[in-house]
Amino acid sequence: VIMKICDKYVRLFASVALAMVCGLMASAESHYMKYVQWADEAVAKGKYDDAIECYREAMRAEPSNPQNVMLLSNIGMIQHYEGEDSLALRTLTDARAMAPKSVVILANRAKVLQSLGRSADALLDCDKVVEMDSTYAPVYYDRATLHLGEGRVQQAEADALKYCTLRPADLQGTLLMAVIYTNSGRPTDAIPLYTKLIDAKPDAVYYSARAMCYLALDQLAEASDDIARGLELNPSDGELYYNRAVLNRLRYREEDAKADARKAVELGVAPARVAEFL
Repeated sequence: VIMKICDKYVRLFASVALAMVCGLMASAESHYMKYVQWADEAVAKGKYDDAIECYREAMRAEPSNPQNVMLLSNIGMIQHYEGEDSLALRTLTDARAMAPKSVVILANRAKVLQSLGRSADALLDCDKVVEMDSTYAPVYYDRATLHLGEGRVQQAEADALKYCTLRPADLQGTLLMAVIYTNSGRPTDAIPLYTKLIDAKPDAVYYSARAMCYLALDQLAEASDDIARGLELNPSDGELYYNRAVLNRLRYREEDAKADARKAVELGVAPARVAEFL
């Protein structure tokens, strides 16, 4: 009888102990997910310091969680958004050492390297991402901007087209192609793309860009209409005044052109650029 009673209590103790362990594990998991959720919410609100602290609390709650490397990557990108690129680079390099096969971390590091002005190193990271996963769309967008910044228009266009193929519904790809066409002297090709962007979401920036293309083609009436529509959306857009200055000069309205040029400078257009125009 005594043995049976002892056996009963041993089994009861084991059950209680197991329940406590499971409870602690569930509690740790619960804390982990809560901290991650709070961090994501803080990022959405732009409260980056709070987000970093929540991500770190999550990692402290479960040091062995394999997701921690992605949380570390998130911290690195938050540091990048806050302008702390040197710190972000160290964080992302640590994350890459932990997960060398992660294309996301490597692509994130390429963004930071580009921000630091280390275009050659950023390009190496982008090339490595493509080798690891040729279907990872964001890297083609980033590599296209790198090539465009270095004046390699053909390479930029090839990557932009690849991005558009992988993400045909993403208007960022449309905008990238429009910018490439504009910067490479192909306004006729750029105009339909800006039109597509305007149809999706009218914006003063798109009207300004399309007006610039019309001006390059001497289509003054179309340019004038775009400038007017853009100013209705944003009367403080300096580029629109600069474009109108060009338009007025083409129409031989010299005083109006000078007035618009001065207004463009007041609204943030580079004085040197306006001085060259004048």
